[in-house]
Amino acid sequence: MHRNALHSSQKFGALTGESHRAWVVVSVVLLCLTIASPRSAWAQLYSGSLAGVVTDPSGAVVPGAKVTATDVGKGFTFSAITEATGRYLVRPLPPSTYNLRVDAQGFKSYIRDGITLDVHQNATIDVPLELGATTQSVNVVGTAPLLDMRDAVTGQEVNRTFINDLPLVSRGVFSLALLAPGTAQPGCRAFGLDVSGNNFISNGGRNVTADILIDGVSDTTLDHTSVAQVAAYTPSVDAVQEFKVQQANFSAEIGLSGATIVNVVTRSGTNVFHGSVYEFLRNQALDANNWFNNANNVPLPPLRLNQFGFTIGGPIRKDRTFFFFNYEGTRERTLSTNRAGVPSAAMREGDFGEICGPGFDASGMCLDENGQLWDPYSGVYIPELGGPLRTAFIPFNNLATYQSPGNPKLDGTGFQLPAVPGNLIDRVAYKMMQFYPLPNLGVGTPEYDRFNNWIGSGVNKGTNNQWDLKIDHRFGGSDSLSGKFSWGRQRSRGATCFENLADPCAWGQWSANPRVFALNYVHTFGPSTLLNLSFGVARLFGFDPGQAADFPGFDPVTTLGMPDYIKRPGIVAAPAIYIGTYGSAGGASIGMDAYHVIKLAVETHQVLASLN
Repeated sequence: MHRNALHSSQKFGALTGESHRAWVVVSVVLLCLTIASPRSAWAQLYSGSLAGVVTDPSGAVVPGAKVTATDVGKGFTFSAITEATGRYLVRPLPPSTYNLRVDAQGFKSYIRDGITLDVHQNATIDVPLELGATTQSVNVVGTAPLLDMRDAVTGQEVNRTFINDLPLVSRGVFSLALLAPGTAQPGCRAFGLDVSGNNFISNGGRNVTADILIDGVSDTTLDHTSVAQVAAYTPSVDAVQEFKVQQANFSAEIGLSGATIVNVVTRSGTNVFHGSVYEFLRNQALDANNWFNNANNVPLPPLRLNQFGFTIGGPIRKDRTFFFFNYEGTRERTLSTNRAGVPSAAMREGDFGEICGPGFDASGMCLDENGQLWDPYSGVYIPELGGPLRTAFIPFNNLATYQSPGNPKLDGTGFQLPAVPGNLIDRVAYKMMQFYPLPNLGVGTPEYDRFNNWIGSGVNKGTNNQWDLKIDHRFGGSDSLSGKFSWGRQRSRGATCFENLADPCAWGQWSANPRVFALNYVHTFGPSTLLNLSFGVARLFGFDPGQAADFPGFDPVTTLGMPDYIKRPGIVAAPAIYIGTYGSAGGASIGMDAYHVIKLAVETHQVLASLN
């Protein structure tokens, strides 16, 4: 069977009015091209089908038999008539449990219950009829598992049983993708996936390139710093019915992927109301302190993780319209322990004598040349040395008492050093030094290590609220519509180390607002012609103002004495300073990396149309 599907996707930071108008034009063109195409494709990306051959006791085919598949939960019926060759094809069948019935004149009715179709499964069931009256029936039980003999599409199915019963780290449903053969975590990572949902290696391919489909439309957007695909929205465990990890050999209508698809179907309502209420919790009262905290008399910081929510689904109109709604909230407080090398009280005032381990001679020169500080203004570049030759050392490495003569070539330029002790101490560096905490490890003992002399602990705070609403409607035997909207609001703040405006650990308050909308419409023109239209939008808006939001009075010019041009980019933050050899509690040794001041809006729009 030939397959063809037209789809379009665009990922970008902001939409203009022209972009929206362009999408309307693209949608119309795609629809017209698809309807005009003589080739075919499967319908919804997550729906499947049942097919097979109906035969009589002699093995001859039975044309004209009526085949009906009934969705057990919703009561939807899907019908087909066997062709002259005795073959039938029932479609499109969303993942569910079905009862199959086959009726033909002069034969007993064939009934098989409890047929479970997974995501995108095209199963084959051949039907042997027995002679008899149509009022009689043959009920088939204890049959072998379904075989998919009509295509080469395979994948690891993760059904509701797995999702319910298997332990999940932080209840991240996409962690179960690691059940698929050939998948593995990237190196140097702890167990469990992060929020991107697709950060795994599949069959040797690059991580964060798999596309995630939720109810047939893409849930991924491009990361703002790379070509990685990240999930805009991660559904609650209790909102997912099942998903399939399809690797490399997925069918032709699926694209936008680095060779792997995570095909997700969310839960729907049925003719019976059903729901749940839950809460999962962790608390520091149930945990032990870590070894490093105990060794340094650091108490166990608060640890509280509460995940709570509810689900409810059922009929709006029995056998016709159904809904499913779920809400989940997360309140998280987790411990964090950080170590660093910080300047001593003497260093903060300009006395760096402690970096000379063996001590000084009578003139104040360090007995180890690697521990000696030199006046940079006394340096002369020597080509043979490949660097400067400095002639004036700083006695006892004490910048506070040393007065540099400067460089005579700077006289009259306005750049000459003032003739006062401590004139080598930069005013911005001096102010930044005061934001360091004092050492608290091994101070005054032989075990003191200036490169790793501070430890502290703090609390990471996270809050998340999200909900999903899905509506399924059957207009009649020929038309069906399914719509899904997901909404989320996330707030997080990392643990602070130094608890001030130069903290290298706390990067401000990150907020994210994901949204996903999916719409699927199916129309059956007749026994052999099926049209499917899908539209989806995935949007992720994220914002982090940095630490300036926590310190509204902070100004890098007036607070630190930095030059005025530092404010031209519009980012208000203490500079990030990296000091080699010394341990770092955060990304920098002190100060916040401006990379973490972020405002972004990434979107994926997707239109799919297929005629089969």
